Amino acid sequence: MSGPVSYRRDDPIAVIDMDDGKVNVLNPAMQQALQEALDSADRDDVGAVVIAGNARVFSAGFDLKILTSGQVQPAIDMLKGGFELAHRLLSYPKPVVMACTGHAIAMGAFLLSCGDHRVGAPAYNIQANEVAIGMTIPYAALEIIKLRLTPSAYQQAAGLAKTFFGETAVDAGWLDEIVLPEAVRDRAEEAAREFATLRSNAHAANKLRTRAAALAGIRAGIDGIAEEFGV
Repeated sequence: MSGPVSYRRDDPIAVIDMDDGKVNVLNPAMQQALQEALDSADRDDVGAVVIAGNARVFSAGFDLKILTSGQVQPAIDMLKGGFELAHRLLSYPKPVVMACTGHAIAMGAFLLSCGDHRVGAPAYNIQANEVAIGMTIPYAALEIIKLRLTPSAYQQAAGLAKTFFGETAVDAGWLDEIVLPEAVRDRAEEAAREFATLRSNAHAANKLRTRAAALAGIRAGIDGIAEEFGV
């Protein structure tokens, strides 16, 4: 698989690496590559999936050039594509482990939140920075972080663009465990192998039950994105 995403099957898991050579912006090309990698995981019927960033970042989020271009439809299409990916991950029938290999900002943080288990390192910043740059967080994104964050952290993240890192990120609900930076990928793969032994049918059913309201809210947000933009 060429482009900004690589796919590796390592039974019983699949490892998906994001690396655009820069900050892993979640533009349409990255979104399509991630969807295709998940399609490969489906065909291989792996027991769990790991999604990792590159050596610099996990992801810096949506492509600001597209969001600020003045062209509404490309921005809407990119937002829809990102949240369709999030919806797929949150309802994915196998365990998804995120290897947070660096900072996770804006949609990068929302993507991180779509993992069933999230491994990071002490110094990596996680932030929904929209308020800091004068943007309103889409409803679909709010549904994602509302599902994962504590009520207090949700308000601080959405309303104050608070930066979380280390144990504060774990306490807030952005991450599930912290390890040394050089151990993030290995620990994520180790966790995925552990989760691959679970009964996948029960995992999938319970995931859908516990996330039903959030998934419905994300779907409504996707359907209403054009209206959010006043189109």
